[in-house]
Amino acid sequence: MKKAAFVWFLLICGAGLCRSQELSKLDSAIFNAEKKIETDNRSYFKNVESFIISCKGIIVLERYYYGANKDSLHHIQSQTKSIVALLLGIAIDNGFITSEDNLVAPYFRGYFKKEDTLKSSIRIKDLLTMSAGMKWEEMLSFDNPLNDNANMFKSGNWLDYALSRPMAKKPFTEFKYCSGYPMIVAGIIQKATKMPIESFTKKYLFDQLDIKEFYWQKDTMGFPHAGGGLWLKPIDVVKIGELILRKGQWKNVRIVSEGWINKATQPYFVTSFSGYSYGYFWWVKEMNINESKTTRVISAQGAGGQYLYIFPEFELVVSFTENNYGTPIVGTFIINNYILPGLE
Repeated sequence: MKKAAFVWFLLICGAGLCRSQELSKLDSAIFNAEKKIETDNRSYFKNVESFIISCKGIIVLERYYYGANKDSLHHIQSQTKSIVALLLGIAIDNGFITSEDNLVAPYFRGYFKKEDTLKSSIRIKDLLTMSAGMKWEEMLSFDNPLNDNANMFKSGNWLDYALSRPMAKKPFTEFKYCSGYPMIVAGIIQKATKMPIESFTKKYLFDQLDIKEFYWQKDTMGFPHAGGGLWLKPIDVVKIGELILRKGQWKNVRIVSEGWINKATQPYFVTSFSGYSYGYFWWVKEMNINESKTTRVISAQGAGGQYLYIFPEFELVVSFTENNYGTPIVGTFIINNYILPGLE
């Protein structure tokens, strides 16, 4: 099988990756992980498109597989949600929105009736933490007629579908995964800034990160899919990870406030998803390095294996793009069996 071009930088920091005592095992762990992806004949290993690692701000591994290359835009799925959280923080930092504690109702009066006291009490924060309490079912097969994410997509007017959902719970009492919530957050950003969300993203985030190419899927109304419709180059996803790692700075330029990064990456709800807690559209977890040691990991995750892992303690960013829909995810295997043990 033809191999895609790759960049291998393992010798970039002297004799090894980022040579320090606590990272002494990581060089070989990365080498063995890359070899595993390259040589394992199981079908889902052949669905990996990219594996990129940044350590202490330096790209130490940038590897592409099976037809993908550094210039390929990749569908990052629900990692889009995590980027929308950053955009909301930027909008607050720049004074377009006062606070995430603001009520949602004033932005969409037609969807929030005074007599519906539960729905009228939803704050932006409740959307960000997937705890707004709207009636929503998504953890179903996409062809299931009860799948609200599929029904939203088929509706052709994604924001309207999300806003129209009735209430099921009191806000901020229960986490329930909902791809409609980031649609509403994006709609709030558009209304508050008087800019299309795509233009706001380009001006305030992507241009600042030197992200030159992206594609955002839109509905029949021209509204971008804020829950999972972004396409980026894999290396640009790593820039998002570095922005989180650097507490909102990129190359000594402040893009989003440190306070917002801290809020977005703090756990608010424990979820049923592999032991993760949830921040503002970001996943947070204490991962086991060994039986006696854990490390905090911040993650943006999308269906099919679009996983971005940030290890603040080690200044480490690890990113995967895959096409593993309905098959095992390679990224989680590599993290658990190679990267985490390499941090001992």
